[in-house]
Amino acid sequence: MLYKTANLKRRRITDSTEEKKQIDTVTVTSTKEDVPNDLYSLLRWILVGPAEELQTEMRSRTVDRSALTISQNIMYAFKTRRRVQHKPKHALATFRTQSVRENPQVLGLALSVHHDTRNKKLVHLLHAHDYCVPYSRALLLEISIANAVVENTREFNGL
Repeated sequence: MLYKTANLKRRRITDSTEEKKQIDTVTVTSTKEDVPNDLYSLLRWILVGPAEELQTEMRSRTVDRSALTISQNIMYAFKTRRRVQHKPKHALATFRTQSVRENPQVLGLALSVHHDTRNKKLVHLLHAHDYCVPYSRALLLEISIANAVVENTREFNGL
C-alpha cells in the first residue's frame, strides 16, 4: 500500500512540473497550487492527523506552512526514473537539480548565504546536502535581479 501511494505521488510530482522555466528568470511562488494537492494533504495528515480545522488560526497557518515547505522540499529532491537509472561515468557523480522544482527556501537560502558571507564553499556544501540551489544558479539569480533593478531604474528615470 505504501509503495502504491509513493508511486502515485511520484506521478503527481512529475505531472505538476512538466513545464519548463527559463533558467535566467526569477519567478518564485509559494502557494498550495505549486505542489500536488494529494502530496500536500498527505503531509498535513501526517503532521496533525485527519483534523481539518485546528483550535486557532495561527496553529492552522503554522501547519499549512510546514506541510507546504515539506512538500516543496520533496519536489526539489525528487528524481525521475530516468535519472535514477542513468549509469554515471564516475563513481562519485551525484544528481543535478532541476530549476523547474526550485522553491523559495532553496533559492532564498543560497542568495542569503552568498550575500552575507560571499563564501562559495559554504553554498556548495549546502547544495551538496540539497539545502539550496548550486552556486552557479545563485550567481545567475543575483545577476538577473541586478539587471531587473537597472531596467527598473531606467524605466522610472532613477526613481
